[in-house]
Amino acid sequence: METVGKAQLSLIKAWKEQKITKVTSKTQKKLLEISGWENKKTTKIESQLASLQRKMDSKKMEEAAKLRSEKAAVHAKAQEKKAKVQTRRAQEILHAEEEAARFQATGQVPNKSSCSCF
Repeated sequence: METVGKAQLSLIKAWKEQKITKVTSKTQKKLLEISGWENKKTTKIESQLASLQRKMDSKKMEEAAKLRSEKAAVHAKAQEKKAKVQTRRAQEILHAEEEAARFQATGQVPNKSSCSCF
């Protein structure tokens, strides 16, 4: 005997898709923010670097090397932040899928407050 009717299964599927869409949208927004942050920092550093490279004395060459290192650190930090956001996305999608499976197994329908699609 089926524990979940077709209507309930449809509601559960819609709820799950809405949750996944929300998580994906939130992730995209965070990734865009991080990319914007990285681009802003990189542009500023590249501008400083170009200015220093035009002058070419030894002290300024050392400063240029320092800025290259700083630029690499910004990039590494951005990559780390992006990885964390992607990991969080995967966790939230897994959680939504687990909840949907639980709803399906118990025949419950998701709470209307947790899904704006109903």
